[in-house]
Amino acid sequence: MSQVPSNPITSSMDFGKIFGAALEAYRKQTKKDIASHPLATQLQSCDSPSAILAILRAQLQAFDQSQSADERLTKWLDPTVNVLYAFSATLGEGAGLAFPPAKMIFAGIGVLLQAVKDVRASQNALVDLFGRIEYFFKRLERYIDVRPTVAMTDIIVKIMVEVISILGMVTKEIRQGRTMRYLKKLIGRKDVEDALQRLDQLTQEEARMASVEALTITRGIDERVRSVENKVGSVTKDVKENGVAIQQVVNKVSDLNRNELRKELRKWVAPPDPSVNYNTASGAHHEGTAEWCTKGNTLANWKASGSLLWIHGKPGAGKSILSSAIIRDIKPMSNAGPAFLAYFYFDFKDKAKQDIRALLSSLLVQLSDQSDIFCDALYSLYSAHRQGSERPTDESLSQCLKYVLTSAGPVPIYFILDALDECPYGSGLPSPRETLLDLVDELVKLRLPTLRLCVTSRPEFDIRTALKPLATQQVSLHDESGQTQDIKNYIADVVRSDRRMKRWRDEEKDMVIEKLAEKADGMFRWVYCQLEVLRHCFPANVRRTLDELPKSLDETYERILKEINNANREHSYRLLQCLTVASRPLRVEELAELLAIELDAGGIPKLNVDLRWEDQEEAVLSACSSLVTVIIDDGSRVVQFSHFSVKEFLTSPRLACCTEEVSRFHIPIEASHMILAQACLGVLLFPDGHSEDSVKKAPLARYAAEFWVGHAQVGNVEMGIKDAMDYLFDMDKSYFRAIVLHYQSREHRRNMPRSVPKLLESGGCYSASGIRSTSLITE
Repeated sequence: MSQVPSNPITSSMDFGKIFGAALEAYRKQTKKDIASHPLATQLQSCDSPSAILAILRAQLQAFDQSQSADERLTKWLDPTVNVLYAFSATLGEGAGLAFPPAKMIFAGIGVLLQAVKDVRASQNALVDLFGRIEYFFKRLERYIDVRPTVAMTDIIVKIMVEVISILGMVTKEIRQGRTMRYLKKLIGRKDVEDALQRLDQLTQEEARMASVEALTITRGIDERVRSVENKVGSVTKDVKENGVAIQQVVNKVSDLNRNELRKELRKWVAPPDPSVNYNTASGAHHEGTAEWCTKGNTLANWKASGSLLWIHGKPGAGKSILSSAIIRDIKPMSNAGPAFLAYFYFDFKDKAKQDIRALLSSLLVQLSDQSDIFCDALYSLYSAHRQGSERPTDESLSQCLKYVLTSAGPVPIYFILDALDECPYGSGLPSPRETLLDLVDELVKLRLPTLRLCVTSRPEFDIRTALKPLATQQVSLHDESGQTQDIKNYIADVVRSDRRMKRWRDEEKDMVIEKLAEKADGMFRWVYCQLEVLRHCFPANVRRTLDELPKSLDETYERILKEINNANREHSYRLLQCLTVASRPLRVEELAELLAIELDAGGIPKLNVDLRWEDQEEAVLSACSSLVTVIIDDGSRVVQFSHFSVKEFLTSPRLACCTEEVSRFHIPIEASHMILAQACLGVLLFPDGHSEDSVKKAPLARYAAEFWVGHAQVGNVEMGIKDAMDYLFDMDKSYFRAIVLHYQSREHRRNMPRSVPKLLESGGCYSASGIRSTSLITE
């Protein structure tokens, strides 16, 4: 083996020893001495990145001149070579490849490319592998203009040694005929997986050290400034007092800067806010509910040992309320410091809370708010994406979270994930739910003693198949005696406190409590619906109503639909349709406005202000009974289905197969998009004689302008609203002129949406393949 050159730059560790060990490991893996390999000799004479690229590109002949392979690998090679060469030149005082690890990495890449013989079997694996180690090379850019310290150089060398080791391992695998199509199969081998994890940890350590060194430099400047001030001062006491004052200012500035950083990071990853769901669930919490869980052995054991706790139950079993109780139980520990807590609620009502990106971004931001170390880790990811000018991928967010978990030290980290079943299943390959289950699997298999993961869901087949083997502890709410007692306590409290029910005799009250508790079958939601019916009963009718109780939630919802007044059925159905497919949660006034749209007005939908209800909330709740509810969200009254099971039932084939009396309420998705698209156009196509200002004041105007196109593009909806679209793009109509004139005025010109000039240029036409957006009222 050739002699390893010494390097004066790395003085805090035995450079020759550690680098020599790396080259020996490479030799054992590949049976080749990389230091004396012909490629290394060729590279030694290279005096520019282009010369290195020419040598490495020559190795792409192994791909039989595959154009796609050349393009994909060159896309990675070009920036990597440029950065690594410039970094080597920085450390080698401008001498190009004077820094030995850089030359060995280039040689290792070249040998790996030579080893590839089968394009189809190896190309994807190599591209994925290079993508995995790309983050390290991006980090080197910061040292091209600013020379790294000795300590930073030491850790960078360690990282380079790990890269050389990984290149050797993969080269060995390919030479032994173990070609892999995807990186997942490649890193399934323990040695490669362990090396990649060490690389990730070292890179994150370098990023953290860089942040610390930057802070140290800043503080050094502060110290020198204070030293000068001390020399200028004539009184020692005054100097000390000034020094304390300055330090206090520095600390305040540092805190302010970090708070601003956290705001910037939150803005960059843009997580949804799970506290809305937490507050809603907490508000529905009945005193004493879930104490069997929070004070029981199962939760105590989970807190002590960590891993995965899976809580599952039927629809309406109160899983979200139980999650909120667990969160509330852990919060004091988190606030006091000996624990970190992050939680997330998947939500069928909110598309922003239904995928892995929403979960990852929320967890990272919550942890970042609780610890400077976590904040620094997220900032490293931010820096690696051009100071936040690029969006992070789901994979990069996942890797950042895993790093955070592995670097947290001995402090326990609690993750509470509620209603995983409300994440969509079946759309996409893999579906959003499958991706989430994969993430849970990966987190559990990290086997971190500090991680305590709690997931609640229905016991659906795909979830049960994924979580049952992983869960160290499970709770089935259906079989839990504490849950049964909670339901009975809830019923008793409602019956004894409700204004109508407390007039009953004790006999009727006791009868209701016992009967409902007996038939609840673990479902709070079922009990709630029966109590809503019973509270309107006369005492004489209580026994008969109890004898006719529906057996399931489906039967309960059928009964509610049957009881909707005939005069209200058409309006009720329209509101339920629009609530089902709305692109975002609708406010009370927006949903009520749908009742003022005439959809059969000569083929063109029409907004009739005379049909508006004076009491908008009454319009919504009287039409939809107990199927919907109104909550306060960010100061607005928002309408939502009262439970996930309501929307599921209305769109299910089960309802379509019911009797004609209730099957008419079955909601087909495409037809519902048609209704909402028509309603939106009815608002935009306000009648001649109305001012542009009047339509901007219409409650549904903002939603209509922003989302009508999305509804129109579903299935064949576009063909059904063609006449209305022709009207919308007719520039001779007063409604269109009013909107254009609005944006031609000086005070609004700079906020003119791009669609306005485009419509003017095109003569107001649109294409069937892509309807032009008309966000004309959204400023």
